[in-house]
Amino acid sequence: MKVVSLFSGIGGFEVGIKNSNLDAEVVFASEIDVHAKSSYIANFGKENLHGDITKISEKDIPDHDLLVAGFPCQAFSIAGKQMGFNDTRGTLFFDVARILKEKQPKYFLLENVKNLVSHNNGNTFKLIIKTLNELGYTIDFSIINSSEAGLPQNRERTYIVGILNGRNNKINSDKRNNKINKLKSSFEYKGFNFFNSLVFHAPQKYIKDILEETKNKKYLISNEDVENFIKTNCFNVNKTCVNKIVKLFDLPKNVWKDFERQRRVYSIYGISPTILARSDTTKVYISNSEAYIRKFTPRENFRLQGFEDSFIDNISNVVSMTQQYKQAGNAVSPPVITAIINHFIGFMEEIQI
Repeated sequence: MKVVSLFSGIGGFEVGIKNSNLDAEVVFASEIDVHAKSSYIANFGKENLHGDITKISEKDIPDHDLLVAGFPCQAFSIAGKQMGFNDTRGTLFFDVARILKEKQPKYFLLENVKNLVSHNNGNTFKLIIKTLNELGYTIDFSIINSSEAGLPQNRERTYIVGILNGRNNKINSDKRNNKINKLKSSFEYKGFNFFNSLVFHAPQKYIKDILEETKNKKYLISNEDVENFIKTNCFNVNKTCVNKIVKLFDLPKNVWKDFERQRRVYSIYGISPTILARSDTTKVYISNSEAYIRKFTPRENFRLQGFEDSFIDNISNVVSMTQQYKQAGNAVSPPVITAIINHFIGFMEEIQI
């Protein structure tokens, strides 16, 4: 199956597809960020990697069977007539739509932030779905937390799948998210039931499972006040692993001068809050022979997303630590993509039969 990847980043979709049961080949990828391109090339080569998709004609995109994209969320000009496809002009979703219109791949998988579904009171999302329907696709959508795939991170993202000229079914309520339920019942669209039957089988990991053994000063949250705070407080750390965020304490502002969010310290026996595209990442309390607080390393952030160390090694050789943090925070979670693609295969086979 031939795949086109848009807004490819470091290649999270590519990793997810590669690890799936789908016999697939990426024939075209597009990314504008120079540092992300360096990381992509380090793992996949540059043969099929292209630049700014807004400057590439849809006619020049190779024929393909599956389009994947983590397109950025932008404001849509939808205060007026909501004409569908034409109203998406000027946004990066339009580039997804124009390629779908021209090349008509049989399937697509899109990923975006959780808040896409509530952006502009849901009107942005409704326009996206209306446009995809106009282009001939039957769709389903949901919000999936990466922790469902066993990853030690609370990371909710919106996913949309589509099948060209697919069967239009009665829409069932979404079992994962009440917001999605309300949205599905608030407008009419051509859809099918995909995500409710998607089940993840990976064993759950926790922060402790992805940690490196390091006490490098550049990761430590440390000064004399912090050290005294740790020594004079007894933190009762429950070592029973739980699939939730476990905040242990906040560092007082007079001990560590930073914003409130940056003074939160978490247990390694839970999962991490959502990692962001920045270096001020999750802080954890480690109490082995000596107690201390540190932030995640770039490698740990990539591991939270489900990337393998060999993949991370290639990236760490070509971009700075700041870029590694940014790229990990911007990436899709490959194990989530793998499970979605494996589930998608059953729908593909049903159509072929």
